[in-house]
Amino acid sequence: MTMDARQKSMAAVVLLLAWAGLVVWQWGTWTEPRRVPLTNVTGSADATRTAARRGNRMHVNLERLTSAHDQQQMSFATLRNIFALPSQDGTLPNPADMAAATQPDLTSQSLLQQAVSAELAQYKYLGFVRMGEFPLQRKPIAVLSKNEEVVIGKVGDRVEDHMVLTAVTPESVTIRDTSSGLDQTLPLSEEQPAQQ
Repeated sequence: MTMDARQKSMAAVVLLLAWAGLVVWQWGTWTEPRRVPLTNVTGSADATRTAARRGNRMHVNLERLTSAHDQQQMSFATLRNIFALPSQDGTLPNPADMAAATQPDLTSQSLLQQAVSAELAQYKYLGFVRMGEFPLQRKPIAVLSKNEEVVIGKVGDRVEDHMVLTAVTPESVTIRDTSSGLDQTLPLSEEQPAQQ
């Protein structure tokens, strides 16, 4: 059984009228929700109804207020690291002792700095090579020497396992020791290389 265009349009009109009728019916029966003031009352439901009938709308539970104030004033035990390994005697280490142990003292830090500076002092900055027509096209290549060895690298290249070139300019080069995070700037060497 096929429907022609006239029957389809009649069915569509009937459906639209039915939907319109439902909307009008819902609109007519819709009422705004009642607005009731909120009250903070504890206890059973019967006690709330009797308090509402008596006209007593506000009830404050003083015991709860004082217990909450007492809980706020309590001092709690110091927090401990539950992931910390216990010491040899089975007790957990004191957090103050752990903080003091993790902070390096100034003498060990200065010794480390001196060792890194002594190692970086072995390098000499001989010059740089710029490839390309414009300075932004490629990074300049630094030419360094350590003892009798020549090292060539760009910014970001490793000079040794723990040393990285961080800056190359015509006047100086900066090398960072990755193990300590210390930077050393080497100026352009004035010495002329020995010709053979």
